[in-house]
Amino acid sequence: MANDRAMHPRRLHDGRYQWPAAFLLFLAFSILLFGSSLAGHLTTAYIGHDEDPRIYMWFLRWWRYALDQHINPFFTDLLWAPHGFNLAWSAFVPLPAWIAIPIGRALGEAAAYNVLCIIALPLAALSAFLLCRRVTGAFWPSILGGYIFGFSPYMLAQMLGGHLNLIFAFAIPLLVLAVFRRLDGEVPAWRFTLEIAVLLIVQFLCGIELFATMTLFGGFAILIALVFFDGDSRARLVRLIGPLAAAYAIAMLVVSPYLYYLFMRGSAGAPAWPPARFTGDLLNFIIPTEVNLFGTFGLARAITGKFSGDLYEKSVYVGIPLLLLIESYRRMKWRTRAGRFLIVMLAITVVASFGPALRVAGRAVLPMPWAIFTILPVLSGALAARFAIYTSLVISVIAATWFSDAPARTSTKIIAAASVALFLVPNLVPSFWKSRLDIPAFFTDRAYANELAPREIVLPLPFPDSGKSMYWQADSDMYFRMAGGWTVTSPFEFTRMPAVRYFYGAIDLPEAADQLKAYIARFGVQAVIADPEETNFPIWQQTLAPLGITAQNEKGVWIYKIPGDSFAAYAKLPAAQVEARANALRFDAIVEAAGKYLADGHDLSKLSPLELKRLDLLPRDWLVDAAPDAYRDWQIAPASGGQVGIIVVGSYEGVRPLIERYRAIASEIDYPAPTRWTPDAHPRLDVVKPLLVTFDSAHLTAAAQKLRDSPPPERTTPFVAGVTAGL
Repeated sequence: MANDRAMHPRRLHDGRYQWPAAFLLFLAFSILLFGSSLAGHLTTAYIGHDEDPRIYMWFLRWWRYALDQHINPFFTDLLWAPHGFNLAWSAFVPLPAWIAIPIGRALGEAAAYNVLCIIALPLAALSAFLLCRRVTGAFWPSILGGYIFGFSPYMLAQMLGGHLNLIFAFAIPLLVLAVFRRLDGEVPAWRFTLEIAVLLIVQFLCGIELFATMTLFGGFAILIALVFFDGDSRARLVRLIGPLAAAYAIAMLVVSPYLYYLFMRGSAGAPAWPPARFTGDLLNFIIPTEVNLFGTFGLARAITGKFSGDLYEKSVYVGIPLLLLIESYRRMKWRTRAGRFLIVMLAITVVASFGPALRVAGRAVLPMPWAIFTILPVLSGALAARFAIYTSLVISVIAATWFSDAPARTSTKIIAAASVALFLVPNLVPSFWKSRLDIPAFFTDRAYANELAPREIVLPLPFPDSGKSMYWQADSDMYFRMAGGWTVTSPFEFTRMPAVRYFYGAIDLPEAADQLKAYIARFGVQAVIADPEETNFPIWQQTLAPLGITAQNEKGVWIYKIPGDSFAAYAKLPAAQVEARANALRFDAIVEAAGKYLADGHDLSKLSPLELKRLDLLPRDWLVDAAPDAYRDWQIAPASGGQVGIIVVGSYEGVRPLIERYRAIASEIDYPAPTRWTPDAHPRLDVVKPLLVTFDSAHLTAAAQKLRDSPPPERTTPFVAGVTAGL
């Protein structure tokens, strides 16, 4: 081990000004690339796309609000009112929020968010530079290593998505650096323990997902190192375990209030996304997405469009030059213990990034071992594609070592470095990284104070998952509460209500107006505020019209004030029955449409929601989206053996009536799918999951005919009377 530089690095006695120079270089690049488009728009535009950046602005404002008001920062009833939400189960970035408080006070949360984005990647690059310099003792190879990590496709994609909790990762390379210093005997055990504890606390307060995955991969690293190193090296590795355990104990003690709310005050329930939703794709290792320059070309877009997930999670790209460099490093260093250690760790991170299955162009072709980790707390919610951060960290060290040690000519190394940098160049269009922060004058002019009482419960449309209304609330200094929110996970009391999925975009909701009344009454909504610029606004208008309330068009929004005694009958309706009625009516419509499709002699193999919509067999107000990731409450498709599978989404209480109705004629019932349902099954009652009912063609056709000949009670009774009677 003494001769293996990655585990026993060179001592540096110079470089006093190297780290400031490196940071300024990385910072200048970040400002030039991301900040230049914000000139004059620091408070009216933001770095990133879509909804999450505005949501993180809410989190920044929340911490300032909570500290100013001297209230519990872990729980709020501003979201998901009146019940409230445990924010420990959200990505509410305490440490970045505290850092940004002065900027927020002076310029507002949009500016604070932008500044955090601009400094996050240079900080990560600097920490990787320090690690690489420790390993190699060389400045320019370490600069390249810092760039590979700090401006990796993972970092670029997560910043574009606005995920502050995933780009403040500078503590991770510093933790590895601290381990090297202890292995080299430069710091005593007590100081090493304190250094590690501080870095653990920092990472925990920046993002608990990275803290959890960092701990997992750190454990793997120690185990692999114990396998490859022996003698005195192994003994020194073993002696790390005690101080590391003590550091974790100190860190957990410091963050114990956070842990209390995380584990003792209720969990977030099921993970927000299924494990297979966001995973690495084999082709993504050589083909980048639009966050990199080469991913902007048409062919690359066509291929990456087939990968699972969204643009922000397609981030395992490495590039051909780096892949060739890694192979050259393997040939050069495989005989050394450190070389084998780094290559094996790289393989582990790559395999983990594939998630439960290896995908090629979006298709799962081979089961992968990560599936066993999806049952663990916190880690079950981690997205496999995000493990690319550890891949890029290992590669940064490998690349820096190769450029420092490879017996190649200087000209060859310069060409190789230029090739690596070129293939990793970010999208160079500044406007690509920027979005406008549009907000109605109703909020900027404080007109809301004339229309709403403080802490009134508001139903905003668009729903807070779009991020817009989260920023409305933050910009109003938390003036009103919202019967909704975007907190990654949502309270079961809300998610079981069919109206919530309607607000999320599942417009195919039977009796939408009645469902809206039930939602308003159940959660004490006192006003509906709708943005007329939204695509679904005409549909919302149709649903809101039966409320019988005249809308006010006020400074860019439409306001529906709900009288206090409205919809009293709806307030008493059991939530399970409200949900069950919507599920039954939706399932009835799907069965009837599919039965007519088969009776008319159409091709079973072509059966799909789009085909039923094309043939006008579904209700005309149902929107069926062709996008593969479109949110949909239901699905229908051919199954094996000439059968048909129908999926609807609901809680167990909400789908149990359907199970009882069709269990006698269905070929198979799965709940939560793909788990086979049996009469003695006891699924969780506090989650919303898919129900899959499989029919053979004859039974499906007969079920459709029975719906027409003998309509079930939910089709023949008014909403309130039917729900009250359990129909």
